[in-house]
Amino acid sequence: MTSADYRVEAKKVLLVDDEAFNLALLQLALPISRYALSYAAQGQAALTLIHEDKPDLILLDILMPGLTGIDLCTLLKHNPLTADIPVIMVSGLDSPAEERAASAAGALGFISKPFSPERILSQIEQLTGWC
Repeated sequence: MTSADYRVEAKKVLLVDDEAFNLALLQLALPISRYALSYAAQGQAALTLIHEDKPDLILLDILMPGLTGIDLCTLLKHNPLTADIPVIMVSGLDSPAEERAASAAGALGFISKPFSPERILSQIEQLTGWC
């Protein structure tokens, strides 16, 4: 056996945010050796990507044009084909009401913006159990 035989397959993570800067920060936080990243700038585009190539995790902004993150999360959690995908909401709306709305929609966790790359990675590991 070679060392490649022991390599863990990268987890597929979909990053959904309408701000390119936030997508870039999320990309920096997630090592390419452990995460295969895909991107969407709107909820409807994310929905298409989710059905084409089911991700292992979704990092989802709340405020986006069109289909909001709360609406998208609710849709995913009510569909048996996508209900098991963990969703972590990432938002600049740092309030208990937003956290409750994210939780009610079925989100696994909530991360406030601005965030550090270290915080994103530790939250993913803590909430998913991935190391």
